[in-house]
Amino acid sequence: MQISIPARKRHSRLRDRDVLWGILFVLPALALAIPFKIFPLLRGLYESTLMWQGTTFVGYVGLANYQRMLGDEVLQAAFLNAFKIVLTLPIWVLLPMVLAFLIFQRTPGWGLFRATYFLPYTISPLIVGMIFREILQNSGPLNSFLKSIGLGFAALPWLAKSGTALWALDAVVLWSLTGLGVITYLAGFATISEEILEAATLDGAGFWAKFFRVVLPLMRPVVGYWTILCTGGMFIWMFPFIHALTEGGPGFSTMLPEYLVYVTAFRFVERGYGTAIGVVLFFFVLSFSFLQVRHMYLAGTGQGGE
Repeated sequence: MQISIPARKRHSRLRDRDVLWGILFVLPALALAIPFKIFPLLRGLYESTLMWQGTTFVGYVGLANYQRMLGDEVLQAAFLNAFKIVLTLPIWVLLPMVLAFLIFQRTPGWGLFRATYFLPYTISPLIVGMIFREILQNSGPLNSFLKSIGLGFAALPWLAKSGTALWALDAVVLWSLTGLGVITYLAGFATISEEILEAATLDGAGFWAKFFRVVLPLMRPVVGYWTILCTGGMFIWMFPFIHALTEGGPGFSTMLPEYLVYVTAFRFVERGYGTAIGVVLFFFVLSFSFLQVRHMYLAGTGQGGE
Protein backbone atom coordinates (compact mmCIF):
# COMPACT_ATOMS: atom_id res chain seq x y z
CA MET A 1 0.00 0.00 0.00
CA GLN A 2 1.55 3.28 -1.11
CA ILE A 3 1.54 6.35 1.08
CA SER A 4 -0.50 9.18 -0.39
CA ILE A 5 1.18 12.46 -1.35
CA PRO A 6 -0.46 14.46 1.50
CA ALA A 7 0.65 11.82 4.01
CA ARG A 8 4.21 12.06 2.71
CA LYS A 9 4.15 15.83 3.02
CA ARG A 10 2.78 15.58 6.56
CA HIS A 11 5.50 13.09 7.47
CA SER A 12 8.14 15.39 5.96
CA ARG A 13 6.81 18.37 7.93
CA LEU A 14 6.89 16.40 11.16
CA ARG A 15 10.48 15.32 10.49
CA ASP A 16 11.52 18.89 9.68
CA ARG A 17 9.87 20.09 12.88
CA ASP A 18 11.72 17.49 14.92
CA VAL A 19 15.01 18.54 13.32
CA LEU A 20 14.25 22.19 14.07
CA TRP A 21 13.47 21.45 17.72
CA GLY A 22 16.65 19.38 17.95
CA ILE A 23 18.69 22.30 16.62
CA LEU A 24 17.03 24.71 19.05
CA PHE A 25 17.85 22.45 22.00
CA VAL A 26 21.47 22.07 20.87
CA LEU A 27 22.07 25.79 20.25
CA PRO A 28 22.51 26.79 23.93
CA ALA A 29 25.14 24.06 24.39
CA LEU A 30 26.92 25.17 21.21
CA ALA A 31 26.77 28.80 22.37
CA LEU A 32 28.84 27.78 25.39
CA ALA A 33 31.01 25.13 23.75
CA ILE A 34 32.21 27.18 20.76
CA PRO A 35 33.69 30.20 22.62
CA PHE A 36 34.84 28.31 25.74
CA LYS A 37 35.83 24.87 24.38
CA ILE A 38 36.22 24.65 20.61
CA PHE A 39 37.81 28.05 19.99
CA PRO A 40 40.41 27.65 22.81
CA LEU A 41 41.25 24.19 21.42
CA LEU A 42 41.80 25.56 17.92
CA ARG A 43 43.76 28.47 19.35
CA GLY A 44 45.88 26.04 21.35
CA LEU A 45 46.62 23.97 18.25
CA TYR A 46 47.83 27.12 16.52
CA GLU A 47 49.85 28.36 19.51
CA SER A 48 51.60 24.99 19.80
CA THR A 49 53.24 25.59 16.41
CA LEU A 50 54.81 28.90 17.51
CA MET A 51 58.06 29.69 19.29
CA TRP A 52 58.45 32.30 22.02
CA GLN A 53 61.48 33.49 23.94
CA GLY A 54 59.99 34.96 27.06
CA THR A 55 57.44 37.49 25.85
CA THR A 56 59.17 37.86 22.48
CA PHE A 57 57.58 36.11 19.52
CA VAL A 58 60.16 34.22 17.44
CA GLY A 59 58.03 32.72 14.70
CA TYR A 60 56.23 29.71 13.32
CA VAL A 61 58.12 26.45 13.93
CA GLY A 62 55.61 23.84 12.74
CA LEU A 63 55.94 20.55 14.61
CA ALA A 64 59.26 21.42 16.28
CA ASN A 65 57.63 21.70 19.72
CA TYR A 66 56.16 18.22 19.35
CA GLN A 67 59.47 16.80 18.17
CA ARG A 68 61.13 18.30 21.22
CA MET A 69 58.85 16.24 23.46
CA LEU A 70 60.38 13.00 22.23
CA GLY A 71 63.60 13.78 24.05
CA ASP A 72 62.13 15.60 27.05
CA GLU A 73 62.97 13.48 30.11
CA VAL A 74 60.88 15.67 32.41
CA LEU A 75 57.79 15.12 30.25
CA GLN A 76 58.46 11.39 30.20
CA ALA A 77 58.81 11.39 34.01
CA ALA A 78 55.54 13.34 34.31
CA PHE A 79 53.60 10.80 32.23
CA LEU A 80 55.26 7.93 34.11
CA ASN A 81 54.09 9.46 37.40
CA ALA A 82 50.58 9.74 35.97
CA PHE A 83 50.59 6.06 35.01
CA LYS A 84 51.77 5.16 38.52
CA ILE A 85 48.76 6.97 39.94
CA VAL A 86 46.48 5.15 37.46
CA LEU A 87 47.61 1.92 39.16
CA THR A 88 45.60 3.03 42.22
CA LEU A 89 42.43 3.37 40.12
CA PRO A 90 40.79 0.24 41.65
CA ILE A 91 40.98 1.91 45.07
CA TRP A 92 39.46 5.13 43.69
CA VAL A 93 36.60 3.11 42.17
CA LEU A 94 35.86 0.50 44.86
CA LEU A 95 36.43 2.44 48.09
CA PRO A 96 33.59 4.97 47.61
CA MET A 97 31.37 2.16 46.35
CA VAL A 98 31.85 0.10 49.51
CA LEU A 99 31.25 3.17 51.69
CA ALA A 100 28.13 4.06 49.69
CA PHE A 101 26.83 0.49 50.04
CA LEU A 102 27.29 0.62 53.81
CA ILE A 103 25.34 3.88 53.91
CA PHE A 104 22.69 2.50 51.56
CA GLN A 105 22.10 -0.46 53.90
CA ARG A 106 21.40 1.95 56.76
CA THR A 107 24.47 0.98 58.76
CA PRO A 108 24.17 2.53 62.24
CA GLY A 109 25.18 6.18 61.99
CA TRP A 110 24.69 6.20 58.21
CA GLY A 111 23.27 9.75 58.19
CA LEU A 112 26.33 11.14 59.95
CA PHE A 113 28.71 9.18 57.74
CA ARG A 114 26.99 10.40 54.57
CA ALA A 115 27.64 14.01 55.55
CA THR A 116 31.14 13.24 56.85
CA TYR A 117 32.32 11.55 53.67
CA PHE A 118 30.99 14.34 51.45
CA LEU A 119 32.42 17.18 53.55
CA PRO A 120 36.01 16.96 52.17
CA TYR A 121 34.71 17.45 48.62
CA THR A 122 33.18 20.79 49.63
CA ILE A 123 36.58 22.15 50.66
CA SER A 124 38.67 23.91 48.04
CA PRO A 125 41.45 21.62 46.70
CA LEU A 126 43.98 24.36 47.38
CA ILE A 127 42.87 24.55 51.01
CA VAL A 128 42.99 20.74 51.27
CA GLY A 129 46.55 20.80 49.96
CA MET A 130 47.62 23.47 52.44
CA ILE A 131 46.07 21.54 55.34
CA PHE A 132 47.78 18.28 54.44
CA ARG A 133 51.07 20.05 53.77
CA GLU A 134 51.12 20.85 57.47
CA ILE A 135 49.84 17.43 58.54
CA LEU A 136 52.43 15.53 56.50
CA GLN A 137 55.49 17.55 57.48
CA ASN A 138 58.35 15.73 59.18
CA SER A 139 57.35 17.26 62.52
CA GLY A 140 53.67 17.41 61.65
CA PRO A 141 50.69 15.92 63.50
CA LEU A 142 50.76 12.60 61.64
CA ASN A 143 54.36 11.75 62.47
CA SER A 144 53.94 13.04 66.02
CA PHE A 145 50.94 10.75 66.50
CA LEU A 146 52.79 7.74 65.08
CA LYS A 147 55.70 8.35 67.43
CA SER A 148 53.38 8.76 70.42
CA ILE A 149 51.87 5.28 69.89
CA GLY A 150 55.19 3.56 69.39
CA LEU A 151 55.18 3.52 65.58
CA GLY A 152 58.09 5.87 65.12
CA PHE A 153 59.49 3.63 62.38
CA ALA A 154 56.45 4.55 60.27
CA ALA A 155 57.03 8.29 60.69
CA LEU A 156 58.36 9.17 57.24
CA PRO A 157 59.19 12.39 55.38
CA TRP A 158 55.99 11.96 53.39
CA LEU A 159 56.39 14.95 51.09
CA ALA A 160 60.15 15.33 51.18
CA LYS A 161 61.09 11.86 49.95
CA SER A 162 60.71 10.88 46.31
CA GLY A 163 59.59 7.36 47.23
CA THR A 164 56.60 8.54 49.27
CA ALA A 165 55.65 11.98 47.91
CA LEU A 166 53.66 10.74 44.90
CA TRP A 167 51.65 8.24 46.95
CA ALA A 168 51.02 10.84 49.66
CA LEU A 169 49.71 13.19 46.98
CA ASP A 170 47.51 10.42 45.59
CA ALA A 171 46.09 9.66 49.04
CA VAL A 172 45.26 13.32 49.68
CA VAL A 173 43.39 13.64 46.36
CA LEU A 174 41.55 10.38 47.04
CA TRP A 175 40.50 11.68 50.48
CA SER A 176 39.18 14.85 48.88
CA LEU A 177 37.22 13.22 46.04
CA THR A 178 35.86 10.10 47.76
CA GLY A 179 32.77 12.01 48.88
CA LEU A 180 31.79 12.75 45.30
CA GLY A 181 32.14 9.06 44.49
CA VAL A 182 29.95 8.12 47.47
CA ILE A 183 27.19 10.47 46.33
CA THR A 184 27.49 9.18 42.75
CA TYR A 185 27.13 5.57 43.86
CA LEU A 186 24.26 6.39 46.22
CA ALA A 187 22.39 7.84 43.24
CA GLY A 188 23.01 4.56 41.43
CA PHE A 189 21.91 2.44 44.40
CA ALA A 190 18.59 4.30 44.39
CA THR A 191 17.75 2.49 41.14
CA ILE A 192 18.21 -0.98 42.70
CA SER A 193 15.07 -2.62 44.01
CA GLU A 194 15.29 -3.39 47.72
CA GLU A 195 13.47 -6.66 47.01
CA ILE A 196 16.55 -7.95 45.20
CA LEU A 197 18.77 -7.30 48.21
CA GLU A 198 16.16 -8.75 50.58
CA ALA A 199 15.99 -11.90 48.48
CA ALA A 200 19.78 -12.19 48.57
CA THR A 201 19.69 -11.79 52.37
CA LEU A 202 17.05 -14.49 52.69
CA ASP A 203 19.26 -16.78 50.60
CA GLY A 204 21.99 -16.32 53.20
CA ALA A 205 24.22 -13.90 51.29
CA GLY A 206 26.49 -11.85 53.51
CA PHE A 207 27.70 -8.30 52.94
CA TRP A 208 30.50 -9.16 50.54
CA ALA A 209 28.47 -11.78 48.67
CA LYS A 210 25.71 -9.23 48.04
CA PHE A 211 28.28 -6.62 47.10
CA PHE A 212 30.17 -8.67 44.50
CA ARG A 213 27.41 -10.97 43.19
CA VAL A 214 24.38 -8.67 43.26
CA VAL A 215 25.31 -5.02 43.55
CA LEU A 216 28.43 -4.86 41.39
CA PRO A 217 26.79 -6.34 38.24
CA LEU A 218 23.75 -4.06 38.60
CA MET A 219 25.95 -1.00 39.12
CA ARG A 220 28.13 -1.58 36.06
CA PRO A 221 27.04 1.64 34.23
CA VAL A 222 27.70 3.77 37.33
CA VAL A 223 31.04 2.04 37.91
CA GLY A 224 31.97 2.72 34.29
CA TYR A 225 31.00 6.38 34.59
CA TRP A 226 32.96 6.88 37.82
CA THR A 227 35.97 5.02 36.40
CA ILE A 228 36.11 7.34 33.39
CA LEU A 229 35.70 10.37 35.65
CA CYS A 230 38.50 9.22 37.95
CA THR A 231 40.87 8.36 35.11
CA GLY A 232 40.45 11.79 33.57
CA GLY A 233 40.80 13.36 37.00
CA MET A 234 44.15 11.68 37.55
CA PHE A 235 45.47 13.59 34.54
CA ILE A 236 43.65 16.94 34.79
CA TRP A 237 42.28 17.45 38.34
CA MET A 238 45.39 17.34 40.46
CA PHE A 239 46.95 20.73 39.69
CA PRO A 240 45.78 22.58 42.84
CA PHE A 241 46.84 19.69 45.08
CA ILE A 242 50.31 19.55 43.50
CA HIS A 243 50.66 23.32 43.69
CA ALA A 244 49.80 23.40 47.38
CA LEU A 245 51.63 20.24 48.48
CA THR A 246 54.83 19.70 46.52
CA GLU A 247 55.04 21.96 43.42
CA GLY A 248 56.18 18.89 41.51
CA GLY A 249 59.03 17.95 43.86
CA PRO A 250 61.12 16.62 45.37
CA GLY A 251 62.94 16.59 42.05
CA PHE A 252 60.26 15.58 39.56
CA SER A 253 58.75 12.81 41.68
CA THR A 254 55.29 14.44 41.82
CA MET A 255 55.42 16.26 38.48
CA LEU A 256 52.35 15.44 36.39
CA PRO A 257 51.67 16.55 32.80
CA GLU A 258 49.07 19.17 33.73
CA TYR A 259 51.43 20.80 36.22
CA LEU A 260 54.28 20.64 33.71
CA VAL A 261 52.14 22.68 31.31
CA TYR A 262 51.92 25.41 33.95
CA VAL A 263 55.61 25.28 34.85
CA THR A 264 56.73 25.34 31.21
CA ALA A 265 54.37 28.08 30.03
CA PHE A 266 54.40 30.42 33.03
CA ARG A 267 57.57 29.79 35.01
CA PHE A 268 59.97 29.09 32.16
CA VAL A 269 57.85 31.31 29.87
CA GLU A 270 57.96 28.83 26.97
CA ARG A 271 54.44 29.48 25.83
CA GLY A 272 54.51 27.52 22.58
CA TYR A 273 56.09 24.41 24.08
CA GLY A 274 53.81 24.51 27.13
CA THR A 275 50.78 24.73 24.83
CA ALA A 276 52.06 21.77 22.81
CA ILE A 277 52.29 19.69 25.99
CA GLY A 278 48.73 20.71 26.85
CA VAL A 279 47.49 19.69 23.39
CA VAL A 280 49.15 16.27 23.68
CA LEU A 281 47.66 15.83 27.16
CA PHE A 282 44.20 16.75 25.85
CA PHE A 283 44.25 14.22 23.02
CA PHE A 284 45.79 11.58 25.28
CA VAL A 285 42.99 11.90 27.86
CA LEU A 286 40.40 12.06 25.07
CA SER A 287 41.71 8.83 23.52
CA PHE A 288 41.98 7.09 26.88
CA SER A 289 38.42 8.07 27.78
CA PHE A 290 37.14 6.99 24.36
CA LEU A 291 38.66 3.55 24.80
CA GLN A 292 37.09 3.24 28.24
CA VAL A 293 33.67 4.31 26.97
CA ARG A 294 33.93 1.91 24.04
CA HIS A 295 34.90 -0.97 26.32
CA MET A 296 32.03 -0.12 28.67
CA TYR A 297 29.58 -0.03 25.74
CA LEU A 298 30.79 -3.36 24.36
CA ALA A 299 30.59 -4.92 27.82
CA GLY A 300 27.05 -3.59 28.20
CA THR A 301 25.95 -5.05 24.85
CA GLY A 302 27.64 -8.39 25.48
CA GLN A 303 30.21 -7.95 22.72
CA GLY A 304 33.24 -7.48 24.95
CA GLY A 305 34.34 -11.06 24.50
CA GLU A 306 34.24 -11.05 20.71
